Amino acid sequence: MLRDSSPQFREVSGNADRRRLALLLRAAIVRGNFPDGKLPREHELMRDYGASRAVVRDVLQDLKTTGVVSREQGVGTHADIGSVFGLYEFHGVDVIPEQSTYPRVVDRTIIATPPVALVRMPGCGPQVLRVEYLAAPGDYASAVSTNYFVLPKSAALETAPFGHNIYQFLHNGGLTLSSSEFLIGAMLADESVARRLSVLPLSPLLSLEQVMYDESGTPLCFSTVALRADRVAFFSRVGRSGDGDALRPLNESVVPDLGFG
Repeated sequence: MLRDSSPQFREVSGNADRRRLALLLRAAIVRGNFPDGKLPREHELMRDYGASRAVVRDVLQDLKTTGVVSREQGVGTHADIGSVFGLYEFHGVDVIPEQSTYPRVVDRTIIATPPVALVRMPGCGPQVLRVEYLAAPGDYASAVSTNYFVLPKSAALETAPFGHNIYQFLHNGGLTLSSSEFLIGAMLADESVARRLSVLPLSPLLSLEQVMYDESGTPLCFSTVALRADRVAFFSRVGRSGDGDALRPLNESVVPDLGFG
């Protein structure tokens, strides 16, 4: 077996066992593989993964420290589950996703069109409707989403009830989509974002940019979103089309709505 022995890529002894077990357990937790979110006992993990007791204990402690699990004496180890969204479904074009983002609207204001919004939505006019909401599954915000809607097309959204996610909001305002696009990246929280999401500055976050297009293909909304990276995951599956060439999205509803911890 060939291995790269370059000094800069060498791993501290024992770290690989811990790293691999941690990533395997994290993968199982995110996909809801443990019934009721309860992890196996230490001796069961040792047996199932061929790991030493020291490795298992270190990994469980690390997962607790990073907020993936909670551990209580006499109760056991339980997953602190975030949300898994089917990425294709969550474009919101074909159907309104059933999953809730637990939105709390904090701003609806007509403002002068920001230059970036004008670039993303050419010809949108001098003013847009800014709608900002938090994804708040509990007593904290896991995401903040700021959305800039074209006027007068989106005027009904100024008073429409929001519903359980932004696509329900669009429906409540009489709007439909023909397409949407996401740009998903990573960022470090600056002080203002960290304060809004109750995390430490420089905490890793997911960043989303979305442009939604109305039924005629005209840009309708430009959105910026900052999400706590420990509270969300995206699932996507594609398969070959009937002619064997192009790829097509497959039904992603197999992903359970795992809810929030």
